[in-house]
Amino acid sequence: MKCDIFNIWETYRNDLKNYIRKRVFDENDVDDIMQSVLIKITNYCETKNNVKYIKAWIYRITQNMIIDFYKKSKRTTYTELEHIDLPDLKAFDENIYIWLHAFIDNLPTEYSVPLRLSDIDGKPHKKIAEQLGLTLPATKSRIQRARKKLREKFDECGFVEQSESQSLVFTITKTCCLK
Repeated sequence: MKCDIFNIWETYRNDLKNYIRKRVFDENDVDDIMQSVLIKITNYCETKNNVKYIKAWIYRITQNMIIDFYKKSKRTTYTELEHIDLPDLKAFDENIYIWLHAFIDNLPTEYSVPLRLSDIDGKPHKKIAEQLGLTLPATKSRIQRARKKLREKFDECGFVEQSESQSLVFTITKTCCLK
């Protein structure tokens, strides 16, 4: 299929931005990722022009850009999640990030927001409490509960194992977790 960059971008731009906003909370970072996606689409379309499923292709590029963003910025929830012993943060299979964000998205807002602010954005608990209008103990409690619920979801849906290349891979074992 021939790439019409302008029409592709006009068609998917707003949906992509909302998709990124659900996973990245700083608006400047969202804009940076959007720009990177546009550059990637433009470069590919100028050289190859053979994309069959445009929407799936664009979302895959966007997903990869989000993953790259978290890898480069070293913002990872894994550093603070309880009971997950990961020796090398650079040795992740990208699917772990995808499932992590999907699982966080499915948590109730009262847990997902403080967890993202704490473990992904790296904000101190005191600032999170002020931002959300909560007491410091309530904020800490919600973050701990969110971590526990997230861990339970990982345990329920699959397992983390080390692959032959020594990277950590999350394998989904229940189809209900693919939603």
